Amino acid sequence: MLASLVCSREKDMNRTLVAVALLLSWASAATAQDKQQPAAPKASTPPLEAKVRKVWDMFKTKDKATLASMLDDRFCEVEEGATGVGDKKAEIAMVDEFEITTYTLKDFKITPLGPNSALVTYLAHYEGKAGNEAVNANSAFGEIWVRTGGEWKGLYAQETTIKPQ
Repeated sequence: MLASLVCSREKDMNRTLVAVALLLSWASAATAQDKQQPAAPKASTPPLEAKVRKVWDMFKTKDKATLASMLDDRFCEVEEGATGVGDKKAEIAMVDEFEITTYTLKDFKITPLGPNSALVTYLAHYEGKAGNEAVNANSAFGEIWVRTGGEWKGLYAQETTIKPQ
């Protein structure tokens, strides 16, 4: 009886050792596999943020053709203190009237509004000249972008001046 109990315990111990060995081999195989997989790519600039930054670049470099291609034909803009709503034609004409010398964009937030539209908000600091007057502004922007023909285009923009703290 004692011999059969010892044999039974040896079988249980052998089963346990086999189970532990299998678990250890699976764990080491999984670790080796994880090490072989390439590291995940670093997050890049979201496509809409890149589009907004490109619009600012085109405005600064006075590339009206590229800027026009990035705006929907129904584009409109509201600026604080303006006398009305500006359209695409007015936005493109503004390139000649305003010279941006430097700008910084930050705190982007992109909120999908549907499969083909999104709200993009961000803060901007920019400096330049409008006519002979120096401009130094801090503003919050809200923009609506729409995907038309597979391409994102600016549809609406609103700028609100932020008072210095």
